[in-house]
Amino acid sequence: MNGFASAQRVFRIVPLVLGFATIATAQPTADLPGLQDRLATLFKENQPAMVRVKAIYPPQDDDDVPQVVIGSGFFISREGLILTNASIVYEPLRVWIEHDDIAYSAEVLGFDERANVAFLRTHTLPENFSFLHLADSAALPRVGTFVLRLSMPLEFSASPSFGIVAGYESRFGERFFPCTYVRTSIPAGPGDGGAAFFDLSGRLLGVQVGSLPEIGASYILPARAALRIRDDVLFSGTVTYGWIGFEVELKSSIDNGRQLVLSEVFPESPAEAAGLLEEDVLLRIGDYPIHVLDDLRNAMFYTRVGQYVEVEVLRGDQNRRFSVRIGARPENEPMQTIEPAEPAPPIEPLKKKEPSSDEDGDAPYLEELQGTSKDGGESVQPSGPGS
Repeated sequence: MNGFASAQRVFRIVPLVLGFATIATAQPTADLPGLQDRLATLFKENQPAMVRVKAIYPPQDDDDVPQVVIGSGFFISREGLILTNASIVYEPLRVWIEHDDIAYSAEVLGFDERANVAFLRTHTLPENFSFLHLADSAALPRVGTFVLRLSMPLEFSASPSFGIVAGYESRFGERFFPCTYVRTSIPAGPGDGGAAFFDLSGRLLGVQVGSLPEIGASYILPARAALRIRDDVLFSGTVTYGWIGFEVELKSSIDNGRQLVLSEVFPESPAEAAGLLEEDVLLRIGDYPIHVLDDLRNAMFYTRVGQYVEVEVLRGDQNRRFSVRIGARPENEPMQTIEPAEPAPPIEPLKKKEPSSDEDGDAPYLEELQGTSKDGGESVQPSGPGS
């Protein structure tokens, strides 16, 4: 009887286990319609904010046909401010946008080559457009978070792409980013530069500023970083990075882990004026704990010139705090040189418009173009080991 009772208990348990397995297997499938509906809703809500950005440049390689660079962009204010890539609109002859297949002239208000972002303003607002909010949030999406990209690839209408957050970096090889970028699993194609990225809650995560074609990935500049650059552009027309005036060296030990140690304090710098010394171990700058170079880049990126920040260091066996007034990064500050990259956007010849086919009054005419040669490379500047 004991053996029979044990067998009965086993037979009762087996269907229960199989039932749990069936539920676990079926649950993701049951959620798919909800996920699809959410993606479709996000696309419908945010598509009116998307624009195609076009910039025209002088002929290249002795060709007598001007060149057009195409990319994506999106409105970030009801006044017509547009966020896009600097590599699309870097010193062009003329810039315009397309919204709902209608062309509108635009002007470049300012750009940041290091971050590869630029800000445009239209002279005439579209009748039916929306804008996206650049939220000042320090929180980055977790690795594995679902993301939706809206872009204007080639001459197609606004198109969604779906992927996940794959990682974070403030450098790739010898390329230094001004702050931490978000890497996604969505590949970057022609015209995708300047695209908008969202999480499934509808929060704008940032703007596409780079690509890794070797692994089919793309980089996002976080929305908070774009907001910081926007403020500089609107206030002064240029972007100024903060500077304290020291060089650091990364040291590691079993007892202390990784530490950034001041290897040089520049004369007549804010660091020297505040009392920082060589061999001080950086612990914190403002609200940012400092352990690695990524932390230092982020701390300096989000500080403002003229702002006072508290710098905490370990000197000997004592923690010391100093109030440092952030200066502007000198133009001649020693920085590692990075060779310019090839332009990411596609380059297409502009066809000469026939005088008899004046259908699009806002589109630029070939005979109206004037200007000088363009540096076609995308300039990537490092944030460097110094601050």
